Amino acid sequence: MKPAKTAVTLTAAIFLSGLLSAGAAAQSLHDTAKTQIVAFIDAIIGGPKAVGKVLAPEYQIMRGNGVGFDRDGYVSRGVGAVSIERDFSPEEIVATRSGDILVVRYMLRITETIDGKPVAKRAPRLTVFRNIGGKWMVTAHANFAVTK
Repeated sequence: MKPAKTAVTLTAAIFLSGLLSAGAAAQSLHDTAKTQIVAFIDAIIGGPKAVGKVLAPEYQIMRGNGVGFDRDGYVSRGVGAVSIERDFSPEEIVATRSGDILVVRYMLRITETIDGKPVAKRAPRLTVFRNIGGKWMVTAHANFAVTK
């Protein structure tokens, strides 16, 4: 093979390798985000004791109805007002990460009530995670679903 063709072939191989690595990294980030969302929703279903284990000390939530809680308020009052069926699914996940911070926006398809009122079956959410000692903890959550 001629030197010019070898250089072009080598450059193309390096470029494609970089694309494949970027694609694998994006898929890995997506998978991490989905895993953490599912773990968070499962913890909410599990109630105060379970959700308390996944919330960072600085946790805050804001709901579509304007109600917000800090960590202690959510564990003691907020999560008890939520009823969720296990047939939920996060969709359209977009995740970004910088160091120990993972920010995820997504649509959540869910059957849920808050304070006994049904919530829109599919609504946007935004959840922020912080890696603390190797474990992803929820630091903030915005639930944009409105009650009916």
